[in-house]
Amino acid sequence: MITILGATGNIGSKVTEALLAKGEKVRVIARSADKLQAFAAKGAEVFAGDAHDSAFLTKAFTGAKAVLVMISTGFTVADVTKEQNAIGESIVAAITNSGVKYVVNISSVGGHTEEKTGIVAGLARQEQRLNALEGVHVLHLRPSYFFENLLGNIGMIKGMGINGGAIDGSVSFPLVATKDIAEVATHKLLALDFSGKSVLPILGPKDYSMTEVTKALGSAIGKADLNYVTFPFDQARGGMVQGGLSESVADAFVVMSEGINSGVFNHETRNAASTTPTTIEEFATSLFAPIYNS
Repeated sequence: MITILGATGNIGSKVTEALLAKGEKVRVIARSADKLQAFAAKGAEVFAGDAHDSAFLTKAFTGAKAVLVMISTGFTVADVTKEQNAIGESIVAAITNSGVKYVVNISSVGGHTEEKTGIVAGLARQEQRLNALEGVHVLHLRPSYFFENLLGNIGMIKGMGINGGAIDGSVSFPLVATKDIAEVATHKLLALDFSGKSVLPILGPKDYSMTEVTKALGSAIGKADLNYVTFPFDQARGGMVQGGLSESVADAFVVMSEGINSGVFNHETRNAASTTPTTIEEFATSLFAPIYNS
């Protein structure tokens, strides 16, 4: 039995599908039972409940040979630090109380530090909590900025005719497709070939600047002249709040952008193990353009 926390998310859903396709027994966790029914129809065991509830998570983890865990928070939470800490502590308590011995943790590049990483600082704290567990093998996957995050800019591109954000358009940093993250996570959950506490970065095929990313997106949607505009931090923050993010979450994303601009998110070493195949051009044509045009 493998338990997946966040089974309806970008990564968890893909891992669940892959494990079920391989005939694995899978237990899926999410807040909404309705969203898990498609997995139930394929044979998954459904646990619907709140990740803040460590007793609930303990039941979901008990009997599993391995668990996939992550901290997911909504964009409207009043205090993102408090929220991340609450979920992280609940997960750690459930691991301890359930006796599970293998944990694959979805962290992030930047997970090596709480300094200048914004919303990722909560994932760094979670790595520290998990590293303090005795007798539990933990693999921290540190994927880079998701290609899928770019889907949130479709409204801007359609409404303003530009792509933009607080990340400096000239700064290169790693980006990755969530399907590639899921492939790595699935392999590790099946192989359980890690011990102690370890880290595996997942960095995509190369480093990209947002200017390069925007060129690929523009080409895929028939807007070859699409430009990227770097917004001042206060303007970017205001736009996020206007778009529905809480002030706490907006602040956290602005600090993350500052960290990307200053190179904090280029800490990991790129090698064969940390490099994944999906390019921005492939993502732009296979996923971004169809959603943009729908």
